[in-house]
Amino acid sequence: MYVELNCRTNFSFLRGASDSREYIMRAAELGMPAVGVTDINGVYGLPRAYEAIRDHAPHLKLICGAEITIKEAPSITLIARTRRSWGLLCRIITQVHAGKLKGEGFITYEELQQITSMHIGTPELTCILKNDEKNNFDLLKSIFKNQIYLSLCMYLDGRDRQRSTLARSLTEKYKLPLVASNDVHYHEPSRQYLQDCLTCIREGRTLDTAGFKLFGNAERYLKSPMQMELLFAEFPDAISNTLKIASECNFSLSELKYTYPKEAVPAGHTAKSFLRELVMTGAKERYRGQLSYEVDKQIRKELDFFAKRGEEDYFLTMHDILKDARDRKIVFQGRGSAASSIVCYALSITAVDPIASQLLFDRFANDARKDPPDIDVDFEHERREEVIQGIYSRYGRDRAGMVAAVHTYKEKGAYREICKAIGVEVGTLKADVVRARFQELAKQYANREIFLENLTSQIADFPRHIGTHSGGFVITNEPLVETVPIEPAAMDGRTIVQWDKHDLETLGMMKIDILSIGFLTAIRKATDLVGIDWKDIPINDAKTYRLIQQAETAGCFQIESRAQMNSLPHTKPSTPYEMTIQVALIRPSMSKGGMSKSYLHGRNEARHGRPFKSGNLAMDKILSRTHGVAMFPDQIMQIAMDVCGFSAAGADQLRRSLGKERSASSVESQGTILFKALIENGISNELATDIVNRTQGFASYGFPEAHAASYGSLAFKSAYLKAHYPAEYLCALINSQPMGFYRIDFLICEAVRNSGVKMLPVHPNKSTWDATMEGHKTIRMGFRDVRRAREEDVIELVQQRNKKLFSSIEDFIARTDFDKSVLNNLTIANAFECFGIDRRHSFWKSIEFKNLMGKKTDELQLSLFDENLKMEDDPITFSKMTELEEALIDYRTVGYSLKGSLMKQLRIEVPHLPGTNSNQLKKIQRNLTVRCAGILLVDQRPPPAKGFGFITLEDEFGTIDLVLRPAIYDQYKSVFRSSRFLLITGKLQRLDDHVTILAETIESFAPHEKLRSHQPTPRMLDRLDW
Repeated sequence: MYVELNCRTNFSFLRGASDSREYIMRAAELGMPAVGVTDINGVYGLPRAYEAIRDHAPHLKLICGAEITIKEAPSITLIARTRRSWGLLCRIITQVHAGKLKGEGFITYEELQQITSMHIGTPELTCILKNDEKNNFDLLKSIFKNQIYLSLCMYLDGRDRQRSTLARSLTEKYKLPLVASNDVHYHEPSRQYLQDCLTCIREGRTLDTAGFKLFGNAERYLKSPMQMELLFAEFPDAISNTLKIASECNFSLSELKYTYPKEAVPAGHTAKSFLRELVMTGAKERYRGQLSYEVDKQIRKELDFFAKRGEEDYFLTMHDILKDARDRKIVFQGRGSAASSIVCYALSITAVDPIASQLLFDRFANDARKDPPDIDVDFEHERREEVIQGIYSRYGRDRAGMVAAVHTYKEKGAYREICKAIGVEVGTLKADVVRARFQELAKQYANREIFLENLTSQIADFPRHIGTHSGGFVITNEPLVETVPIEPAAMDGRTIVQWDKHDLETLGMMKIDILSIGFLTAIRKATDLVGIDWKDIPINDAKTYRLIQQAETAGCFQIESRAQMNSLPHTKPSTPYEMTIQVALIRPSMSKGGMSKSYLHGRNEARHGRPFKSGNLAMDKILSRTHGVAMFPDQIMQIAMDVCGFSAAGADQLRRSLGKERSASSVESQGTILFKALIENGISNELATDIVNRTQGFASYGFPEAHAASYGSLAFKSAYLKAHYPAEYLCALINSQPMGFYRIDFLICEAVRNSGVKMLPVHPNKSTWDATMEGHKTIRMGFRDVRRAREEDVIELVQQRNKKLFSSIEDFIARTDFDKSVLNNLTIANAFECFGIDRRHSFWKSIEFKNLMGKKTDELQLSLFDENLKMEDDPITFSKMTELEEALIDYRTVGYSLKGSLMKQLRIEVPHLPGTNSNQLKKIQRNLTVRCAGILLVDQRPPPAKGFGFITLEDEFGTIDLVLRPAIYDQYKSVFRSSRFLLITGKLQRLDDHVTILAETIESFAPHEKLRSHQPTPRMLDRLDW
């Protein structure tokens, strides 16, 4: 019998051509008692191997190790035999990556010696050396004592005798036992072709030019014990030593028991008692001192549930992190299914009352879910990094790390890389173009064509590199670095563990999500300007609902997309729960199940005295609020429990089976089970079919009800600020960029047109980095939007200005240190109009004055900060720019224009444009052919739309919505993707007050070069004829 101890998976990144599951399944087929996974400088693939063994080959033992790169020496393979030696291995791998660039990790002998000399796990770590004279045998033997081996490989390449001779010599000289290995890179011989391609990708070669960088044959696969015994007939001890090492390995990843941090528990308390105290105190604040029977009962139920599972420390850790954020005045809000928990509500993790909103706690936690709780919290996007660094500071980098994200090869990238490897030049072409190109070259590359599709499918979903999860954090009580290696993230100041969220879930480890939403930043900035607390915003404000119902929601969280704005005049939400539904309504799952139309029909029936009735009281209670439509996965759980008699565990399993990551066959199978249960419990065939059909949409994307409620609450708050404080909210949106759905110029035009907001340009003596309020409904723009401006330069400007206001453009240039390009943009953007000088003259003066300042004369150097240092009046005069030229220059330099709508100026410059505008369209009869012009604002082609496209244009009065049939979209996409100025012909469609155009033709109407884009090229003088 034989055990392969050295298998490289695809997590060795272009050095292994099989994944860990394939090795596990193949080892089981070959009858091996164990198999070792030893990737290069990482344990990335081990949880997946562990999962494969758990699910498919429980008799197989997983040997956990890694191949470690030694600086200027052969690499070594380290195998953990115990839990303590696993901790040491993780520390060694962490040191390999510390302070190194991605893919360039190594450790020195000195560092290895230092780490192992201080660790109790060293005697329990097995070291396998390569068959190489360059090893520092004496040092490695002093570290690993009697747990060190020399590996021998037989590659059948004509040099095995030479290797054997060297191995005998080294074993005799250094008294080392031999261990057999096949240096496995793939699980079966057919993967040699993929291995060769991976090598070519890694080395930047082709199959024709890679030469000796490729393996000489296909022997590095997982061979059977019989094959290995025959290969090593002269070295029986090398075979038996693989069994010896495997038998001594008693470590399993199942031993990695997660322990919650304990810092949050004060003296005199247990985690249980402290959590109860915090929850009861918070609940009394939430419910104004009066806890109803229902609230008290739910609190006790949840606290008992978490106590039974020993999860109190999780909530205390989350509370501790959020308390720190609250102390820093950072705005946050929990989301996801956690909003179903009254404990989370009482701890102010979430913002939605789960009792009043009738949210299902079992969606968040139940006995069937063995994984820890999972709470997602959104923070202000500009301040999330403060929270992240605060976690590192509080818990230490050896106990806290961000979760990894595995970035994989997708079809297009895989196809392109394989093509390059086999020698077909594709450049940056798209996958479909690559295929067409390959067909053209089929004759020239005929002998390679048969490999292409097969190799592409094999490499698809292979890990390409390790990135950082959007916000996942792992925090432990014991040193995290002894559980999983930690390595630097791409972003400075961050570190990540080597496992992704799926790996952590497999091993039962806690993860918290520190996420961000730009709108939280905008809401906080707006409420600061207004002087209110965002949590005190009322939830039943009539003015806000009117704004929402009229779809004036550009710049409002979750309800600003064109699909939402098209829907709002029909749905007309008027309660918090209807806001919950509105947020959930525009999702792919709703489109696929036809839920939106069914919901509106059911609500209309209810408003006419015909509420939903199924004949089953439990069903009526569950679906009455959504008017007979199973809109949320939570409702499926409730139906399964209350109507069909499922346990909470069984209902959650059903809900999970309908999740977005499940296969179509799984969804169909579970749908059949649900249908049968509904029929058996007296539900009509028609309703049961309808419910099951609608659940199919959840396989693509469906919001948990608690998540929709959280987002609905936030959407309403943003709309409230826009309705009551339009200027302050716009100012906050400007200062929170980049974020949101619309460009700032559109939001500015809308606020000026609809809310009477007044905009003031950048001013050298009044502007700061951010936009500021300057009187009632008046916004002074800041320097942040000036192209290439830096905040540190503006801070210096303000310091100079505080000493003395700038008196002229020369004074401004002399006392500030803006880059020349920034200064040019300021002059062109008319920032110096306050000094009585227009754009062209200020631009000219800035150039001349910069040149004057650049003269290296002592006289000038002494006068640099002299207010009397000015140029003589310039006799050169320039013609006045047109309003259109000024508007275009504004877009070029600051990204917006305060000169009014660009379309208004275009109608003057381009008199042949049709006069029909967005206002007039509202008065035209349906099905008439119309012709209108506008500037492209939004271009969307969502997957559920079956090829249809949706375009929104803006003009001086508002927006124009277009619908493009698939053929029309494909025919004209080159037009609207190359020009923003569009001329449309189509049939007018009308539904109530909402108007759309079914487009028939699209063309660009730019009459000359300077209208091709909002952003003319940097050669401004040439382009605009200065």
